Amino acid sequence: MFNKYRDVYVVREVAPFKIDGLAIPYPEFVSRLYNFCMELGFRKGLIMPSRAFCSDENQGLPIILLTKHFGTFPFNHGRVGGIMAVDRHGPHSHHGEDLMILQASHVGYDPDSGVYGTYNRPQMMGDCLSDSCGKLIHVIRPYLEQYLFARDRIFLHKDANGHCLITVKNSFIDFGSQPVAQGLVLRLNNIVEEDSMGIIRPFKSASTTQTYKVSDTFRRRLEEVDYEWRSGAGQSIGNLLVADLFFFREDFHETDDFILLERNLIEFMPDIVSAKHPALRAAKTNIQLEFARVVESIRRSDDYKGKNLLYIAGLNIDISENENLPVMNYFVPWAAHVQLKDGVSEEYVHSIEQDELYRKLMAQSSENLDQTDLKEDIRRILKAPRLNIRSSK
Repeated sequence: MFNKYRDVYVVREVAPFKIDGLAIPYPEFVSRLYNFCMELGFRKGLIMPSRAFCSDENQGLPIILLTKHFGTFPFNHGRVGGIMAVDRHGPHSHHGEDLMILQASHVGYDPDSGVYGTYNRPQMMGDCLSDSCGKLIHVIRPYLEQYLFARDRIFLHKDANGHCLITVKNSFIDFGSQPVAQGLVLRLNNIVEEDSMGIIRPFKSASTTQTYKVSDTFRRRLEEVDYEWRSGAGQSIGNLLVADLFFFREDFHETDDFILLERNLIEFMPDIVSAKHPALRAAKTNIQLEFARVVESIRRSDDYKGKNLLYIAGLNIDISENENLPVMNYFVPWAAHVQLKDGVSEEYVHSIEQDELYRKLMAQSSENLDQTDLKEDIRRILKAPRLNIRSSK
């Protein structure tokens, strides 16, 4: 007799993405990256770097440094939002014997306030603080607005009989007879009491709201953070509306080629919008999901077979110029995939994870003796004779 397997809901989580102590200034990072390539057996003058960055102007310094240290302008693997164009693996592999791909989502950072997400645009009049990655913020903004709206309209309170209650607008509730079609949905099963039949019934109802008794589990959870219940109307749930208490049921807002960014983030949107710095959480989440997708695309492709390849992913942190600091970028490594033309050693069968990748980079010299003198290259171009460019007809 065949066993009948029940369906199991499998949860996907992103790994912890650390920043503290792992951010490397870009001039130091790129030289260490080049030396790591040489340690892997890459050959001077035969390396074709590629970058998969957003198109913002604040990604310019990393591109210039890649050019300086690898001796050639990098191939472009990137799309807006730090998404990788995997259909460009073939063209990239045809441009060099040894290949390096550097991919990064990016986020602005103010070292004075410690706030992530904005960048001062010097080409705009006055002080113009704007989103550091407009595409990424554009994708998460509708969800963030819904979250901020909901947390101000869900109330916790205690009645005269000591019942701990939550009052919720009907539009946030997945009723059995009328589920939410679009928008934020509360996971009431993680918050309120169920009856003996496992049905969630309101304690009382009003014109546009339902009030429920909270479960003992949820009440103890609030007690652990020293929450004090208030009588009467109580108070809004605010930042106690954390990621496991809601989800979004949405049609994608994006309709262009960059819908992949929203697809990457939608499953983790509750965690993103409830984070202290949503832009930072979104960037870290996107690069993790992109790394897994791109590694799979490389392994399934023949484009890089028989070639040396280093694919490294991480986070670009952009710091605006001010009176005390120039424009700066830092790189926080996340993970790397290594493929060698003579076969992958046991050391690189699996991806290099964050702590080990940081250790390997920091073990390299911060000095690159092979770097190009860009000023001299430009001087040679300016002194070159003017050519007579003619049509073949």
